[in-house]
Amino acid sequence: MVSRTMLATLAAVAALTACESAPVEVRSPTAAIVVFAVLTPDAAEQVILVEASLTGRVDINDRLAFDPLDPIRTAGGEPISGADVRLLANGDDVGVQAVETRVRARGTGRYVVPRAALAVQPGQRYRLRLRTSDGRLVTGETRVPGAPAGWSPGAGTVATPVTLDRSRDTLRLQWSAVRDARTYVVRVETPYGPWALFADSTQFTLSGGLRNYFAPGLPSVWFPGFVQTASIVAVDANFYDYNRSGNDPFGGTGLISSVQGGVGLFGSVVNLLRRSITVTDRVRFPIDARWRGTNGAGATSELDLWIDVAGPTVSSVSGRVTTATERYLIGTLRGETLRLVTLSSISSADTVAVYSARVQGDSIVGSYDPRFESTGARVFRRVAR
Repeated sequence: MVSRTMLATLAAVAALTACESAPVEVRSPTAAIVVFAVLTPDAAEQVILVEASLTGRVDINDRLAFDPLDPIRTAGGEPISGADVRLLANGDDVGVQAVETRVRARGTGRYVVPRAALAVQPGQRYRLRLRTSDGRLVTGETRVPGAPAGWSPGAGTVATPVTLDRSRDTLRLQWSAVRDARTYVVRVETPYGPWALFADSTQFTLSGGLRNYFAPGLPSVWFPGFVQTASIVAVDANFYDYNRSGNDPFGGTGLISSVQGGVGLFGSVVNLLRRSITVTDRVRFPIDARWRGTNGAGATSELDLWIDVAGPTVSSVSGRVTTATERYLIGTLRGETLRLVTLSSISSADTVAVYSARVQGDSIVGSYDPRFESTGARVFRRVAR
């Protein structure tokens, strides 16, 4: 005999089964036009990136190597090609048409206006007018921050490097306030991406022990052996609002957009100050020295090395190749095992050589990964720095 409880359970299961329906295909929403453009009087060309928001309509190839001339597609986006993109100065109703960059005869969604066609000036107002091939219109407006009297492109750059011993020094930056600046950005270029903060005052102090909380693992901001750029940039309200906001996956889009007819940023900045900082550190460990070797062609190669951050089992190492221009070194030291990556510039993504070795007293003995450059010395000896 079937109990009342079992009958009730069977009835509930039957009801649930009856409520099941066939899968329903939901259409992807219409893609929005996404714009990113920051006018910079220093720049040789103004760049406007135009793409479609990702809605699942197209397959994205996320295995492409990044190409700065095709930045949208190679970063996993969908470029909008064939648009009429124009920059307009005050009183101009026609504007200067931007030319789309072509890569392998294909549009990239990267549109440029060279300085010869439009020289962006501090303190001036500019408009963006963008019309896609299917007739959609996007507009925006920005007033470029002002500049100190006598300013010209590159005027804020100081060629003589400042030396920063990060164990005892601090870097003090000071600049003049300018009109129409919503705020200022203090920025330092590092191997793991820029460290940057907004600053409402006109002076800022950076300690030698600063850490980069924008990068995984909280690496140092200052790397012994590197020549790093510290800069001050005046930014407009559009730039500030866009960068202080962000996407909230639970509450919806939180980005503050400065364009009409789409989403994104049309803003402007002015470079006020730029310093080259030569970073050093005190000698604390045996590897903190200059190392000299001779390659197979008889050429001398010298490395300046420091322990960047000492760890209980693995320490990070930084330095530079003193016999080459802008060849910086990052790596690790585990016991006597040393691994060094040579960079072609400051970015950790620009690897040109990988050297694996053992530290044996006053010598470093190793070999280069054949997948990269392998013309460096295999054996290095400690010399006076």
